[in-house]
Amino acid sequence: MSKSVRMRDDLAQEGLSIPAGSSHSNYDDLIDVTHLTADDLIGAVGYDTGEDPDSHAFCPVKLIDGTIVYMVAVDLDCGSEHD
Repeated sequence: MSKSVRMRDDLAQEGLSIPAGSSHSNYDDLIDVTHLTADDLIGAVGYDTGEDPDSHAFCPVKLIDGTIVYMVAVDLDCGSEHD
């Protein structure tokens, strides 16, 4: 089961985009940074990479097209679990 992921409401209401990277090199570095909007996160779910989530500040997210990105966890809200 995966939890749905979306941008925090306050950030989405401001029309902001938030950073996402293809990976991370350490606790506070994203690699190949792009920025995603709330619309880009429609249908996104959390993704288990097998990493210890306490070892870095990022949440791995699987976008609806299957792309896996790492996003700053505090920018996101995780919702209900689904298959």
